[in-house]
Amino acid sequence: MKPNATILIIDDDPMISGTLMELLESERYRAIVAGTGKAGRQAFQTHHPSIVLLDQELPDATGIEVCRDILEMDAAVKIIFITAHASVRYAVDAMQTGAFNYLPKPFSLDELMIAVRMAEKSLRLEGRLKVQEYKNKQQRFMAQLVGRSDAVERLRGQIQLAAASDAAVLITGETGVGKNLIAREIHQRQSRREPFLTINCSAIPENLMESEYFGHEKGAFTGAESRREGIFELADGGTLLMDEIADTPYHLQSKLLSFLEEKQVRRVGGTHSINVDVRIIAATNRDLAAAIRENRFREDLFYRLAVIQIHVPPLRRHPEDIPAIADYFAGSFCGEEVKIPTAQMQRLAEYHWPGNVRELRNIIERASLLRQNDTIHPADLLGSGPQEVNNVTGVEILRPEAILPLEELIQKHIQRALATFNGNKSQAAKSLGLSLSTLKRKIKSFSQ
Repeated sequence: MKPNATILIIDDDPMISGTLMELLESERYRAIVAGTGKAGRQAFQTHHPSIVLLDQELPDATGIEVCRDILEMDAAVKIIFITAHASVRYAVDAMQTGAFNYLPKPFSLDELMIAVRMAEKSLRLEGRLKVQEYKNKQQRFMAQLVGRSDAVERLRGQIQLAAASDAAVLITGETGVGKNLIAREIHQRQSRREPFLTINCSAIPENLMESEYFGHEKGAFTGAESRREGIFELADGGTLLMDEIADTPYHLQSKLLSFLEEKQVRRVGGTHSINVDVRIIAATNRDLAAAIRENRFREDLFYRLAVIQIHVPPLRRHPEDIPAIADYFAGSFCGEEVKIPTAQMQRLAEYHWPGNVRELRNIIERASLLRQNDTIHPADLLGSGPQEVNNVTGVEILRPEAILPLEELIQKHIQRALATFNGNKSQAAKSLGLSLSTLKRKIKSFSQ
């Protein structure tokens, strides 16, 4: 039999990682173990797993940092956090970073396997969607930039304006609002076509950033065993999105400014300049005006990047678009026949969405994996109501119920399966991928 997916376990507790490895291998998964963030990153590059079980606290890094780095390498991987230090704030941070699921310790092995199978199902679904996405490439702009609010219509106009020019663009907005999508649509609508490259400025070690930007010659520094082109050269003739531009070190900002003005690069250790034709789109969720006042970002670089400036508003500023966006994601994941009940849609519209459109997409995706009929119930994953905002500070405060406990989520999943099969436990267990004894044990635990 062909083994199931490859799963990378990044946890510094050998008892936990050994137990998880034994469990996964008994279920015919290929399991790889790493005990540090560095080892985890290296193992990911070597083995290319489709699912990662990631501890929150590692000896040399936080789980959030490792999660961000792994998603930079492969945005399709499904990352499931496992943590002994569960908190609402950390769970929100994990999901906003792009994690697929979040399991607080102690968790049962059944709970883990449900999360793993949900991740597998999502990967299969996305694989089917990619084919359709490629066929509909020309229609993708209108399909994904969903909504008819003044805010969305204004974005459409700004994208058209930016696409008609080769000027630098600065896209600002909170995490999860869709800055990368806006950049891609500018690229798709302009005359220059390929390539479209992205570099995450916050994910590059500072000592390697100059080489990543401008490239290096053989022998330029220890470890430079061959000549390497930088990201600006690789993007020649196309568009480069510099995400998290505010994290570029101050001492490199002058070189970036020179590149924008001269469109020339000189590799580290090089003796001559190279002409490069690349359009720069920068993006950030930081307050660059504050960074300029604090001498962390050059004012002249800001004005050079912001020839055209596009601010993407948070989802809570145009809640009238939430039903259309939710329906779009539901159709993408489940098909057009699947609907969101009116009461559920109302709760989605009232929620504060601290993670913006990315959070809404993740909620709809998770709800689609739990559905048993032609409706989905994404609001059940939110808790009892919208976010609260501190009236004094304006800081968002998450209610504890905003992140539904996994055990309660499993209970709802099982209840829907039982309802679908009119209480037939055998059929419900089969549909859930559980043994009948496991299902009975779960049902008994709910009543205790």
